[in-house]
Amino acid sequence: MNFTFPKIGLRTLKTALAVFLCLLIFPREPFFACLTAVFCVQDTVSNSIKIAINRGLGTVLGATIGLLFLIVCRFLTYNINIYPIRKLLVYLTIAIGIIVVIYLCNLIKKPGAINISCIAFLAVTTVHAFGDPVYYAVNRTIETLFGIFIALLVNKFIAPPKQKKA
Repeated sequence: MNFTFPKIGLRTLKTALAVFLCLLIFPREPFFACLTAVFCVQDTVSNSIKIAINRGLGTVLGATIGLLFLIVCRFLTYNINIYPIRKLLVYLTIAIGIIVVIYLCNLIKKPGAINISCIAFLAVTTVHAFGDPVYYAVNRTIETLFGIFIALLVNKFIAPPKQKKA
């Protein structure tokens, strides 16, 4: 039996470099910048740009709508002291928010941004709803945009891949 290991490709090395640069820039909380860099280093620069647009737009849209819905939700439930009713209203508001996020992505003709928009929305409204969602939304957006920027720079200027023919 003849077994050979596949070689490590240039895209793999460029992805690792982009992650390394994100770690240098965001040593405290590098997760979203690194994750974005992994997604955005694609097989062509144009594919990287397509992914980057969806990722950036989706994060900004989802985080912004999440913040707005969270503010509305906190306002609507402020005086409700019965926990199960308050919780149900929060859940209903989040479900309506998901509809709004998906609808807006379709309205602006960016269906590729739906998943990341929903993830950013849910992160703001669920995971960070009782902490400081403004800090989280702004931080996540900045990290994501830097991850996009680094990935695009690495993919464009370090041995750029050949553009595929249609």
